[in-house]
Amino acid sequence: MIDKKSSTLKVLSFTFLITLLFSINACKSDDNDDSALVAAPTVSAATEITATTFNVSWTEVAGVDMYLLDVSPEAFFSPKVTDFDKKELTETSVTVTGLTAKTKYYYRVYAKKGTTYSLASSVKSTTTIE
Repeated sequence: MIDKKSSTLKVLSFTFLITLLFSINACKSDDNDDSALVAAPTVSAATEITATTFNVSWTEVAGVDMYLLDVSPEAFFSPKVTDFDKKELTETSVTVTGLTAKTKYYYRVYAKKGTTYSLASSVKSTTTIE
């Protein structure tokens, strides 16, 4: 036979503990500037498209240390193009190289400040020419 009072108390204690831990973590704050949210860059359409390269650019995000660029022939970004798996950049444009002719590529950019990353930009795509 189950003791209803004991079971109820255990469930309430467990729920209280979960709520307490969540509240503590959700309210955690410090004076570190890196804890602020980092805005995602806005990526532009590719330009200067050739059989093996294209240029990509994005908007500058104030105060960030760098940008990270992903390029992939797959919409879900696996696999990624060699050297373009979170490629670290300090500029707001780059020429993507090492591509295959007549292939569709997807790309996105993140901004990084300290140890904090933005969400990914919107995903854009372009197709290399013949």
